[in-house]
Parts: sequence; structure tokens; C-alpha cells
Amino acid sequence: MTTRHSVRRARSRERPSRYSVASSKPIVVDASIAFLWFVNEPDRWGAARLLESESTLLSPEFMVVEATSALWKKLRRREIDLADVEQAVTNLLALEIEWTPSVQLIKPAARLAAELGHPVYDCLYLTLAASHSASLASADERLRHAAERLGIRIWRSP
Repeated sequence: MTTRHSVRRARSRERPSRYSVASSKPIVVDASIAFLWFVNEPDRWGAARLLESESTLLSPEFMVVEATSALWKKLRRREIDLADVEQAVTNLLALEIEWTPSVQLIKPAARLAAELGHPVYDCLYLTLAASHSASLASADERLRHAAERLGIRIWRSP
């Protein structure tokens, strides 16, 4: 599996391709997308394309917990083994994601959750996206809908 870091290193030595995925706006990545990077499941959202993006990827630190919990569920169902979970977590942490401490987002996320009637953990992503004028990359339809209600752009694979 190629990490985002090695993809970026290789790209810096090459001339930009007219087919490369580039954007100047940051993208907030949620756990549903990160999960798809490390499991053998259909990726109808184009999550893998984010790893090729030149955009800055942002996420609340909580995303690591949420993505690991999703991997744990696959472990409990015996769909993957512990080594797969550990490797996925190692790879996730090695990606060039700018992590924002959740404690910096929690107050506005709680306010937003109360206003929208939406879970606080999802509102961490919405708060981060709104504060950075970023797009949101998510495979969670409910979260995507909440983002659209707030005027947050939804990242779509080119």
C-alpha cells in the first residue's frame, strides 16, 4: 500500500500531470472516508483519490478513534485480524493529515449539534470545515446532508 507521503514525494520530482487531482482549498476528512482507505470494500466515494490530492487534508483528532472503532467492528466479525487493524492505524497516523485537537472544536460543535439536532462527534467535522472554509469528504449521507444545510461544500471525486 502506498502512503500519501510517498505519493507526494514522488510527485514533487515529476512534472504535474494534467490528470492530477489538485485543489487549493483544504478538505476535512471524516472517519467513513479514512476507513475506506484501509479495508477491502467498494469505494463508490472515490476515497482513494484524496490520497492523490494536493489539497491539505484536515481532521479532528477524534477521527482516529472513530476510524479505529470501525476497524474494531470488522475485527469482531472476523473480517480482518489484529495485525490489519494495527497496520491500518499506523498508516493512518503516517498520512499528511493536519490533526486538530477536538477540545478546540468541542464548544462550537456542541452549539451546532444543539441547533441541528445532529450528533456532536459529526459536528466536530462540520465545525472544522466551516472554520477553514474547507470542503467535507464523507461517505456518511446524514453528515453530508447536514454539511449542505450549512453551506459547506461536499468533496466529490473528480
